[in-house]
Amino acid sequence: MTNCDRCGKESHGTIVSKFNTDSLCDDCHDDERLAPGYQAADAAELAACRRGDFNFEGVGLSTEDIAFLAKRRKGRGR
Repeated sequence: MTNCDRCGKESHGTIVSKFNTDSLCDDCHDDERLAPGYQAADAAELAACRRGDFNFEGVGLSTEDIAFLAKRRKGRGR
């Protein structure tokens, strides 16, 4: 059992963020996919993999993405 790096919820499985190396629960992963910078982060990860960089640490979270994700977590009560 692990905990989500974003909301702290216990989770049996996690998914790594496209923005950074955070481990995410399903709810936070769903939120991330709606974040304003998600498409760019996804494209950057794909480009890194194509270059052979399988340890890509992501592009980071913009202030806009951070605010969006915090609002989504607050809406879920976390």
